Amino acid sequence: MKQMTKKLLVLLLAVMMTFGCGITYAEEENFESVYFDAVFASILANYKFEVDTASLVSELAHKILAEHPEMLEELIDTTSDHMDRYSDYYTPEELTAFTNNFNASYVGIGVIVQRMEGSVGIVSVTSGSSAAAAGLMAGDRIIKINGVDVTDYSIDELTPLIKGEEGTEVQLTVKRGNQELTKTVKRMAIKGNTVAYQKLEDGIGYLQIASFNNGTPAEMDAADMFFKQKRLKKLIIDLRDNPGGEMVSVVHTLSYFVPKGKTVISVEYADERRNTSLRSVGNVIRKPYYENIVVLINGESASGAELFAGNIRDYKLGTLVGVTTLGKGTVQEFMNLPSVGGVELGAVKLTTAEYVLPGGDHVNGVGIQPDRWVANRYVRLETKGMEPLDMLRDYKEGDSGNGVLAIKQRFNAVGYFVGEVNDQYDRELTIAVRQYQRASGLAATGVMDYETLNRFSQDLSEVRVEIDEQFNTAMDILKGKK
Repeated sequence: MKQMTKKLLVLLLAVMMTFGCGITYAEEENFESVYFDAVFASILANYKFEVDTASLVSELAHKILAEHPEMLEELIDTTSDHMDRYSDYYTPEELTAFTNNFNASYVGIGVIVQRMEGSVGIVSVTSGSSAAAAGLMAGDRIIKINGVDVTDYSIDELTPLIKGEEGTEVQLTVKRGNQELTKTVKRMAIKGNTVAYQKLEDGIGYLQIASFNNGTPAEMDAADMFFKQKRLKKLIIDLRDNPGGEMVSVVHTLSYFVPKGKTVISVEYADERRNTSLRSVGNVIRKPYYENIVVLINGESASGAELFAGNIRDYKLGTLVGVTTLGKGTVQEFMNLPSVGGVELGAVKLTTAEYVLPGGDHVNGVGIQPDRWVANRYVRLETKGMEPLDMLRDYKEGDSGNGVLAIKQRFNAVGYFVGEVNDQYDRELTIAVRQYQRASGLAATGVMDYETLNRFSQDLSEVRVEIDEQFNTAMDILKGKK
């Protein structure tokens, strides 16, 4: 091997001297790889005529696979890695996870739960879910799961017990009034919501779109009905942190705002014969129902969210508030790969097109500038109005006093459920302290000892509270203050 390496070194030096090739040695690469890089670069740099690199790479892959057929998936993965950042190879497992995430689905029973005093309670039950079929209702308090008492469990402890593999069953015992009911519920795929909406003050509606999937248009229809029933014609549309999603879903959602027949997107493919434009298909004939719209955007608003915001801007339907969007103006498609040689393959997600806004702008690599540039502020957690922390003693369940109140005030401020914020170290505070201790790598005793108090005090000094100046600006605009 040493003799072979010496010969390769001599050949490599000869190549470098002949063609003036400079290389950088990488620790993680073997010598043969470095040598091949040098020769390959020299050949391409000095050959007089054009080289069909695609054919060359294909031939190299054929030779590798002839000796190592087990490298097929790895070669496909490597190929996709050399495209843009949005192209990638997905194993069958990764593809399933991506599809579930894209469709905002999970395996569960279809309930939303929240820690309440004394137990975890069901806040809502998804229509058509197995929980609904089993007769579970909002207001039920979960006291046992598969016979295990969970009254003292936090949300983080309880949720994994409800979720599980699709088709399996879980037994819930709930308290409804003075009754105890036991229900056996089958776990199934549950589609989560992508749209949230509510009425704000002064006749203003708030619409948040977290992403766009095939369920978003129906959710938008429900939101539109709600706003019209409440006679809300001023609207904040929150697209912050929206990564985009399904293009057709964006088009249908835009149809509640863009007049029918107006072009909302032009798509330019690598194969020009596929180029197309999509138009609004909604019921807005001339003037939209919503008279004043503010769209909130940030640096994580991407793809479909940028398409949505761009249409609102180009058709002068509202004001964009926030900071410049991500700049992902491309379209990806999945190339599903058939199994071969007993190996189950997944799919390649490939960028196949770039989209253009109605006004002619390309978003990719540029993003969308807001009409009002507003960045949110982050400030330290304000504790001046709270009781001071007493670091000189331990606190446990059953204790009381201002020291306990100080702990509860701070736990409540950073989002832990502690029940009533008073001076009693009750069961809810014990559960909250245990949850914090686990998250911090401490022994989960539920006792606020010196070590826990010291760590908690340090963590509080690093907490930053977001001041939503973007939302505040949107409210001022719709109220006519700006």
